[in-house]
Parts: sequence; C-alpha cells; structure tokens
Amino acid sequence: MIEPAPIVAQADPADRAALAPLLAEMGRYYAEGLDDSLLARAAEALTTPAGRAGPFCLIARCNGMPAGFVSLSGFFPAFDFTWGLLLKDLFVAEAARGTGTARALMTAAMRFAGDGGYTRMDWTTDATNSRARRFYAGLGVAPADKVFYRMTDDALAAAAEDRWPPRRDPG
Repeated sequence: MIEPAPIVAQADPADRAALAPLLAEMGRYYAEGLDDSLLARAAEALTTPAGRAGPFCLIARCNGMPAGFVSLSGFFPAFDFTWGLLLKDLFVAEAARGTGTARALMTAAMRFAGDGGYTRMDWTTDATNSRARRFYAGLGVAPADKVFYRMTDDALAAAAEDRWPPRRDPG
C-alpha cells in the first residue's frame, strides 16, 4: 500500500500539543535536557511569530500524525537589502523517516520563503551529520563556502563584557 504524501502547514497555537512530542524526540536525539514546561514554551514560541523575523514553524503530518517540523527565522539584510530566512532546524520523527517528510518540509520551507518575499534561505548542519549532508546533496544543494561561528554560555557573557576568549593560534 502506498502511503499518502506528508501534509505540511504552518504551525499555529492549535499545533502546540503536536509539536511537543516532536521537540522532545529532537531533544533526546541531541541529548538536551527537556522538561514539559520547556517543551511547552518552545512550542509556544514556534507558533507565535513576531513579525517578519518569525520564528516560523512548518509541521508535517503523515496519516494525520505529527511527523516532523522545520523552524525558520527571518533575517535582514540579505541580497540587495531584502529579507532572508534561516532554516534553524529540520527534524523528522524516527517513525516517519523514509516517508518523504524531510523533502516535503524542505519544499514547503522554500515555498514559504517565496510566498513571503524572502530572497534567500540559509542553513547549516553538523559536519559529522552524514545523513543530512547526503539528503541535501540528493536535493542538488551544495554547501556554501562559508565558515560558521558560535559563542555560548560563559564565553558569550565574557565577550559581552569585552573579555574575549584567549586568541587561538590558527597554525
């Protein structure tokens, strides 16, 4: 029997209960500590966009069941001082992998960008995530020639006080 194609729609407050178990599964995948109140706040944030910057969330369902989601945030400026989108997370529940859900979410994200007048979509994946890299390559998307930087926790707080981390010798 052929499974029906995943159905993707922009998540709204009525989807919060469906997003919570997907967020919990993603949290377990990334070994993040997630309690029910944190999951509820995350689902609320993903379904309460703050204008053009978002965040936005598209949720996929297979046979009426939550199967995955993509989270997006707008940024400015992009090319020619237009708006772009950052695809922050693409997550498909383990039970829905291999159903076309990831492709449906990517297609819907690109449609969301075009319909919203966004001119660019950027995203990252861990260098060690070979499955994601194969998936994006299978869509015909090559990695951009960019280097990604991140500051968190104590280093972020220190830099905010102009106490930057010690310089590392690049050689």
